[in-house]
Formats: sequence, structure tokens, C-alpha cells
Amino acid sequence: MVVQIKVVGTEQFQKLARDLKQAGNGSLARDMGKEMKRAAEPMVDDMQNTVRGLTTLGGGGRGGASARAARTAHFLRRRKLTAKAIAAARTSSGLRASAARTVGTTVSTSARSAGVRVRSRSSLMPPDQRKLPMHMNRGTWRHPVFGGDTWVTQTVTPGWFDKPARRHAPRVREGAFRAVINTINKLGS
Repeated sequence: MVVQIKVVGTEQFQKLARDLKQAGNGSLARDMGKEMKRAAEPMVDDMQNTVRGLTTLGGGGRGGASARAARTAHFLRRRKLTAKAIAAARTSSGLRASAARTVGTTVSTSARSAGVRVRSRSSLMPPDQRKLPMHMNRGTWRHPVFGGDTWVTQTVTPGWFDKPARRHAPRVREGAFRAVINTINKLGS
């Protein structure tokens, strides 16, 4: 799942890209990227809060211990195994918290456009659970319960990713455009 917002095609932007490259001023480009990322923060926060607040209906409710253990192990694989990290992994290994952790932003700039991308990175989930954030966004998914013979359907309110994206997109677009204009103005002075 990806929300991508681009500022494209203006002659000013093409000139900005050339000027930044010629000036060799990496700090201006970094500042523009930070400003664009900052513009997307309210959208990311809203998505994370929305997915954390979902209530799951059907299929048990608390989730299986093996799925939680897999998310804990996956969360710890890139970290030092300190007591604090292990405690944090155990308390934040629920499905909603894990889905919230997948949401992040990336900024890209090229000669013709600049963009900020908000996405749910499935690679941050264990391999057998990577499609869960997408299914949660749709509102329903099926899975086996203990023993594997019985399957249940779980449902949540759909749109934890899409609804905040639609709600915040105009402001993020405006903020990204403002970041480009501010950088153009800094180069001009």
C-alpha cells in the first residue's frame, strides 16, 4: 500500500534541480527532503493511530501465541538483545502495533520531480504475515485457528490506511510544494 505525492513538471523545479546539482549544496536538498517528510508526518501519525485503534471482530480476539511470538522475533532480529529491547518487543508485538510500525515515509528528488511517499512496508512483518496490513485495510481476512482444521474470518473497520491518506493528501501535497518553493527561494537569494 502506497500513497505517493509528487510535485512535477514546473520549469522552476527543473531549474531548481539543475541549480542544486551545480551548487553541490547537499544541505539544501536535505533540508527540502526533511521539510517534505515533515509535511507527511500528520498523515503517518493518523494512519498509525487508526490501525492501533481498530477493534477486531470474530476469530477469537487476542490472536495466536505463535503469531505474536513470530512478530516479537521479527521485531528483535535487527536490534541488540538487551532486556529493554526484549520487553519492548513483547509489549508491542500485537497485530495492530506491528501494522502501525510498518507505516513510514520516503522522499525522492529527481531532475523532473520531487515526491514524498507514505507506505506500509510489509518487510517489517514476519514472512507469513506480510499481507495482514493490506487485509486489515480491506477489512477482512481468514486464518486457521489452533489445530489448523478450522478457519475463521476476522473483520475490522476497513480503511485504516486509505481513509487517512485521502483526508491528509491535500495538506501533504501543499506542504511538499511549499518545501520546493522555499528551496527555490533559498537558491535565489
